[in-house]
Amino acid sequence: MPVWPWRKNLGSMLAPETAALLSRSLRTLVVRVERQNRTAQTVAEAMAGHTQVARSSTRPARLSGHDLAKVQMQGFGGMLSIEAGWWRRGQRVADRLKLFALAPSLGGAESLVTQPCTTTHHGLPAEERARRGISDAMLRLSVGLEDAEDLIADLEQALR
Repeated sequence: MPVWPWRKNLGSMLAPETAALLSRSLRTLVVRVERQNRTAQTVAEAMAGHTQVARSSTRPARLSGHDLAKVQMQGFGGMLSIEAGWWRRGQRVADRLKLFALAPSLGGAESLVTQPCTTTHHGLPAEERARRGISDAMLRLSVGLEDAEDLIADLEQALR
């Protein structure tokens, strides 16, 4: 039975403390996701009008299924992308952010930033990244629970 070694080594259930923390955090999940949706949309709209940003979009707002997503979803999530010139400029912007932490993983309660061409999509050839819409200047932002105006101010100071 292939599951048995995993169950034997990892245990068959969550530890009581972990289960209690998970249960407690699930009670506020809807509120946190709603906040992240609103904040990410506000930040994306502010960045779309910024002179130093070539492109700003939430996902799946920029995907081909946008109309379907509008019907099925109540928001587009806490992830957004901006393009800030060329790859070195994108790197400099990411390094200058104060509220967004550089991180390879995304999706927590704190705002995070990553540059896909140097992290998640580093192994793909430039042509394949371009085909997928991932420019070298793209920064992927995971919006947390901070105030939208604070995050926008942080991005604006980093883009100067």
